[in-house]
Amino acid sequence: MGAQALSWIENNWFQLLQTIGVVGGLVFTGITIRQSTRARRASDLLSLTDQHRELWNEVYTRPGLERVFAPQADLVGKPVTVAEERFLNEVIVHFQMGWQLATAGSLLTLDAMKADVRTFFELPLPQAVWEATRAGRDAKFIRFIESCRQEPGPT
Repeated sequence: MGAQALSWIENNWFQLLQTIGVVGGLVFTGITIRQSTRARRASDLLSLTDQHRELWNEVYTRPGLERVFAPQADLVGKPVTVAEERFLNEVIVHFQMGWQLATAGSLLTLDAMKADVRTFFELPLPQAVWEATRAGRDAKFIRFIESCRQEPGPT
């Protein structure tokens, strides 16, 4: 180190120390935010998974929901019941929460959701409730669901 550099450090040591402190603080804050974001994403996914399990358990524990997964449900002979509609609206809200997490950069991805959405909304009851209630939902979410429904399924 030259004499000029030593002289500059001698005259500006306090500003140099402050700068090092500020830069170090910013680096530490960045690392903390990154770790916090990862933890929040994992927590969000665990919470969604827990809600998913609780929601699907209702199909097996609540009487009157057995038709939800029936691929040949007769909606003309027996229209959607209040219990079925309420449950299916909860499922749609659950899908929307997953979609929001995925679009916000969660560990859940839209690709992971697409096949589930397509398969679910091919069923008569979910399809009927979706058609009856989609107008009141978020426009971007509607486009996501509709794009999933239009994609060809596995052959």
